[in-house]
Amino acid sequence: MNATEGALGPQGRGLRNDQSFVVLLKVLFHGVLLVFLPFLVGGLAASMAEVSQVRDTLGALVRFAAAFLLPVLVLQLVSITVKVRREQAAWKAEGELPQEALLASVYRHVRVMTDKGLGLLFGALAAVVLSLAFRFAELGIMAVLGLSTLYLVVAAGMVLSTFVVVRFEERLASRGGSIGRDFSPVVCEAGDSVEERFHLERVPVPPGFNLRIHQQLPARLETETRHVASSAVSQRRVTLARVLRRTPRGMYRIGPAAVAYSDLFGLTEVSVAQAASGQLKVLPRFHPIALGESPLVRVPEEGDLSVLRRLPTDDHFRFRDYAPGDDSRRLHWKLSVKVGKLQVRLPETVPVTRRKVRLALDTFQPWGVATSDDALAVLADALDHLVEVWLALARALTERGESVTLVLPTGDPARPVESLACRSGTQPRWRDLGARAAWQPRTDLTQLSDGLGRDEFLVVVTARATPLPQDASALKATWVFLPLATELPGPVAGNQFQWLRQRFPPGATENGVWVGFQRGRARMNLELARQRVMRILGGGSLASEAQLRSRGEPFYKVSRAGLTYLLGAP
Repeated sequence: MNATEGALGPQGRGLRNDQSFVVLLKVLFHGVLLVFLPFLVGGLAASMAEVSQVRDTLGALVRFAAAFLLPVLVLQLVSITVKVRREQAAWKAEGELPQEALLASVYRHVRVMTDKGLGLLFGALAAVVLSLAFRFAELGIMAVLGLSTLYLVVAAGMVLSTFVVVRFEERLASRGGSIGRDFSPVVCEAGDSVEERFHLERVPVPPGFNLRIHQQLPARLETETRHVASSAVSQRRVTLARVLRRTPRGMYRIGPAAVAYSDLFGLTEVSVAQAASGQLKVLPRFHPIALGESPLVRVPEEGDLSVLRRLPTDDHFRFRDYAPGDDSRRLHWKLSVKVGKLQVRLPETVPVTRRKVRLALDTFQPWGVATSDDALAVLADALDHLVEVWLALARALTERGESVTLVLPTGDPARPVESLACRSGTQPRWRDLGARAAWQPRTDLTQLSDGLGRDEFLVVVTARATPLPQDASALKATWVFLPLATELPGPVAGNQFQWLRQRFPPGATENGVWVGFQRGRARMNLELARQRVMRILGGGSLASEAQLRSRGEPFYKVSRAGLTYLLGAP
């Protein structure tokens, strides 16, 4: 699977990217769909077809609608009002009310019919139009049966929503039930197998309905939570589990999943609650790192990373006159002949002075990139590689005896950087810091060097694709550069007809035409974002590399050979 395709998710559907006006239209559409749409379709059909034979039944049809359809509408309004007020009260109790939460909550509860239910409704309405147009009574019977079945199921769902769902939490408490969620393990390394588990303890499920748990997990996990449990779980403890498709580095705070009741036909889905949040921490792995050729510099220093090449016995030898009791094997005969007296070679020494190195990770990206979900999905794997180089350097320098401090930009104006001294036995804390790394548009290079001591060296690990800030001209550093142009993924797989393919099990909601169309649109948007990132950062990466080389400071370019990162200046 392409690295960026995971951002689509199996379904690619949600309210996050919808404008408020579009969501309002959806609310109005689903709010009047059941009651007014049949009359609207019938009225349009009557204006175009001869319906004199059925015009006399208009009064009976209105009375039928008043007796059966109006109660459905009233139940729907009551149910939506009660559930939305309960959700608002819960949000206020937590001290926060998310932006546009009211509209999103109304839409979630007003959308009762599933895609199958909508298909049955529109199919029955099409049969009504054809029966009126061609005076085909059999089609009218089919339409009546379809609409009657749909309205009965929807009415049952509305009753359930009004009298059962409203007291869902109270019923859970009275039965000693609960809905729990965890990840096993909750802390893992990148690439490890992780299982997501939902624990259902005596959850009330009415007969004739299923309990559905659904959530689109963060895009990088490439996994959709989707579980169905029958009414048998009402008296049992059940664990529903699935393995995550992918576990890349990062901190994942996963919000509550959508819990709903669905009828056995799959025509309706009544939202019950938002429950069972979870957290997952994926730590970056340590990879080997090797230093290649020394960089050409215009400064007298060899470079802060030269310690990677120097062995402990590479120090210069020192000599003194021979004294009785010295080891004769250490006599330096050539020097003794030149000097005219015996000279003894002293044992090799290792410098005891530890250099202080500030190892900074540059995660700066412009606002248009760092605030775009699609652009961040395109650049996610590149950041993973950058973090791996950063941690590999920290381990290599520490093992050589250097005093290393990791510096991570946070993007928070109040606390722009987070620092961690690399001491023996604290490597789990290094990786925890690396797991929190993210692209951000606020903290730049000059803030990473604030408070730099006179005897402290600065090493910057960067994949920069934008020019250095103007106040960085006086900055002295060793640069470790990951070329972003080679880290960007290839084109998103698929074509404009990809949405017609049924990639999921038969009967799955994701096989629907409309859902497939939305998934194809999300794929197209992601490919457009990838092309935009290529235009913005592709050439910028090459320009940044040239700018850093021109500074005359030690410059190392990162390449990969299998799992090993190579630093050199080709």
